Amino acid sequence: MTAVTVLASGVDSLYLSAAGELADGLDVCLAAMIDNNRHTGGPIAFSFGSAEPDMLLRLHGWRNWPFWISSPRYELCVGAPPPFPAVYAQLHSEFIHLAGVDAAVREVDRVVTGRLIPRAARLTVSRVDLYVDEQGWEPEHADFFRFICRATMRRLYELPSQLHGSGRHLSGFVFGKGDVLARIYDKSLEMRRRGQTWQQAVWQGADTDRPVWRVEFQFRRRALARFGISGIGEALAARQGLWEYGMRWLSLRTPAKHVRRSRWPEARQWTTLRSAAMGSPASALVREHRRAADELRLVRGFVGYATSLEAMGSAHDLGGTLARDVPAAHRYLAKRGVPYRDIVAEKRSRRISLAGDVR
Repeated sequence: MTAVTVLASGVDSLYLSAAGELADGLDVCLAAMIDNNRHTGGPIAFSFGSAEPDMLLRLHGWRNWPFWISSPRYELCVGAPPPFPAVYAQLHSEFIHLAGVDAAVREVDRVVTGRLIPRAARLTVSRVDLYVDEQGWEPEHADFFRFICRATMRRLYELPSQLHGSGRHLSGFVFGKGDVLARIYDKSLEMRRRGQTWQQAVWQGADTDRPVWRVEFQFRRRALARFGISGIGEALAARQGLWEYGMRWLSLRTPAKHVRRSRWPEARQWTTLRSAAMGSPASALVREHRRAADELRLVRGFVGYATSLEAMGSAHDLGGTLARDVPAAHRYLAKRGVPYRDIVAEKRSRRISLAGDVR
C-alpha cells in the first residue's frame, strides 16, 4: 500500500453574510451607475477607494440581491430586503490561498463593515468548505462501496470529456446533499479541465508525475448552527473540529469478515487524512500562476485568430509579427512543436475541403 502524503489542507471556500442597513445613498448610487452604463453591455469598473482598485459592478444582480460586485478576490451581493442579509459575500479560493484565510477575511470585513454596512454587527458564516489534497491514495470504482456515510444520498460522477478507450475514467464521489456534503475527486483532472495551476504553489512535497486527489467537506449554515457556530471567528477556530466530524460522518473502511460494513475497520488512508491539520496554506506565487494561466489563454486565442485570418487570406505575415513582438506566443508555438505556417496551412486546407463539400 502506497503511503498517503498530505500536500495541503485548510479552508477552500468561505461564504459570509452581514445584516444591517446599507450606507446612506449606496443603493441609489449603484442603481444610477447601472442605468447610466446599461448601453455598454458589460460590467462597470469602479473603486471604493485606493485599496479596492479592481471592482466591477455587474449590470444584473444575483437572486434576491439587486447589486452584484465582483473582483478577483471576492464576490459581493448587495441590497437584499429582509429577511435576507443585506450583503452576501463569497471569497475566491485563489484569494484565500494568496493572502491566507485570516487576512482574506479581514479584508472582506473591512469592505463590508467599512464601506457597505457601517453599522453591521459582524460577519456570519453561510458556508465553509474544508479540504485535504493528497497523493498516495487514488480511489477506484470499487472504493465507492467501502464508504460508510450518515448521509442518505451517495453518487458516483464522471467527467464525460475524460473518457478513455479502456473504460470510463473515475472523476470522484459525492456523499450527502444539503447541510453537509462530501466530495472526493481527482483535483489534477479538474485543474487541467479549468486550465489552472495555482494550486501547485501551496502543495508541499508533490510528485508532478502522479495525480492529486482532494477530500472536501462542505458545511452550510444549519449544520454550523448545530455546532453553535455563526460568526466567522468561531468558524475558523472550529475548523479542526469540523474536519474531524466530517471524517467520521464519512469514512472509508477496509473489508473484513463482518457482514455489516459499519464493523469493518477504518482504512489506513482515511486515518492519515483524518489527522491532517486544518491550516492556512498560502503563497505569493499563486498570483504568478494565475498570471501565467491568463496569459496562456490569451496567447492561445491570439494564435488561433491570427492563423485563421491568414488561412482566410485576410492578413499576411502575422506569424512574423507574433515572433517579433509577442514573445509569449513564440514560446507557446515552440512548446507545441508545430510551426505557425503549418497551422495556417492545415486551416487553409480544411477551409478548401469544406468549400468543396458545399459545392
